[in-house]
Amino acid sequence: MASTPTVEKNIYRPAPPQLIQVKSITDISPSIRRITFTGERLTDYPDNCEGGHLKIFIAPDYASQPALPVLTDNGRSWPEDKPRPFVRTYSVRAIRPKLSEIDIEFAMHEGVTGPAYLFARDAKPGNWLGITNPGGPDPLLPVRSHYFMAGDSSSLPAIAALLEKMPENAQGRVVLRLEHQADLRELSKPAGMEIEWVVGDISQTSALINTFKSWDIPTSDVGFWIAGEDQIIRELRRFVRREKGFSREDIYAIPYWRYGYDEEGYHHERHAVMDNPDD
Repeated sequence: MASTPTVEKNIYRPAPPQLIQVKSITDISPSIRRITFTGERLTDYPDNCEGGHLKIFIAPDYASQPALPVLTDNGRSWPEDKPRPFVRTYSVRAIRPKLSEIDIEFAMHEGVTGPAYLFARDAKPGNWLGITNPGGPDPLLPVRSHYFMAGDSSSLPAIAALLEKMPENAQGRVVLRLEHQADLRELSKPAGMEIEWVVGDISQTSALINTFKSWDIPTSDVGFWIAGEDQIIRELRRFVRREKGFSREDIYAIPYWRYGYDEEGYHHERHAVMDNPDD
């Protein structure tokens, strides 16, 4: 049932991580903060990468220049004379190379104490962050007539960016779980793409999954994009692959996080999920 063309997995060129600085801060909704960064090397950042994921490097004090790894033939090498930064995965919300600007959105949930939250909460113009080049499939969305997407607040920035990049005649559906009604907002999208919101905490993940499974999905010329909490990816990827019979080339499904785990604790299991696309 695979559609053509297939998704190519060779994403943007590797490049050393770079330093960027906070330029401006915009609260898009009560729980979503968009930070615009600037940096000299952003003029060479891959364009058209909105929706791709990137690693961010946060200094232990959440403000100064973080140590950055050096790319070697044997992998990443860290400076021995500087403390290791916190490393987290986020999405490119917007990139403007001609202006040397990049936008990254952060979820600002009450009670969270993680380094990315603390960085975003206390961000001020001039504060530093490190970033990698973007990752993900190339193209981020294969050419299809229908798209079906699912995610939560962690993948909302990527989904919003991808909706803006879709052909005007694209059709399909999106389901997103957000914790607060006040965070719902209009997203720029093709007229044929319908968005369904599930409002509530992690316990509402099953409602999101059931919504996705209830859709009338065509048997061909379909692309799937699923990202967010671990359970969403495991269950919906299995549904698309096993019950609907689509090939791995038709689906992009990446877990961003797992409830009850920090990024370090989830790292190895996350890669196990990513490396087992047939499950």
